[in-house]
Amino acid sequence: MNELTESLSKFLDEEDKKILTTLSKEPIVLQVLKKIFEEPEKAEKYIILVKDNYSAVLFTTKLAERISRYLDGEDEDKCLNIFFIGINLLTEIKDRRAIQSVFSLLKEAIDSRINLNKFETAAKLVRSFKEFGYGSYIKKLLFHAIEVSEAKDFARAIRILELLPANEDVLTVKSYILLEWGKSISISDPVAGLRKIDEALKLKDLPSARIAMAEIYESICEYAKAYEIYSNLKNYPGIERKLLRLLMEWGEETKDIRKLEEAKLLAGSDPLLIDEIERRIKKIKGQN
Repeated sequence: MNELTESLSKFLDEEDKKILTTLSKEPIVLQVLKKIFEEPEKAEKYIILVKDNYSAVLFTTKLAERISRYLDGEDEDKCLNIFFIGINLLTEIKDRRAIQSVFSLLKEAIDSRINLNKFETAAKLVRSFKEFGYGSYIKKLLFHAIEVSEAKDFARAIRILELLPANEDVLTVKSYILLEWGKSISISDPVAGLRKIDEALKLKDLPSARIAMAEIYESICEYAKAYEIYSNLKNYPGIERKLLRLLMEWGEETKDIRKLEEAKLLAGSDPLLIDEIERRIKKIKGQN
């Protein structure tokens, strides 16, 4: 078993190495460790053989988390599954020492993933063990999800959010990221952009999302839809100017003088705008 202990040692600090030395005096513990880490899919039944040995369960749980940091995808999931099994066994031990160990292990696991930019795994850990009171990590991961979205990796940002426990903050941030994603892709694909913004609005009725939707409709000449949205947001700052611009374009394109007259009312006492609107009205009348 020396080969096993040597291969595991690189994941351990000095204190853990001492624990491994002690545990190695019990052949069954080393045999269980060998089976668990060579065939992780069988971990659940093998770890039962040492469930009454607090040090063995703690060591296995800690080691699984340490190793999983260096893995990705399915291999990481297999190793984390050992960690989850160990945490569950430790929580069944009605001992203050075990409970403190659980809190320490979970905190270390989440912190390590955040430091490694493994935000998806960190989010999964927070969701899996939310009953232990790791709510403060939700805000940390929301911050990182926003950072990821600002780097234009919107799909990854949404993945992180979908792995977190759902609450009002998570839904709100998800809505804003879907909005930014929609605006970003609308430049090349307005219809796909509208779909993303619609997803955002289903989560949260953000005025900024409705305005973005109206602007996309306006860009593809769906003036009636844009007009309806702007009209329902009349009290929102800056909307009158957007509505005025829309009416000018819509009126000129459709040769509808009534829309240009409505734009003129919104222009107030702005002489430049009034002159421009009147010029467009005269042009339409001249063509008729």
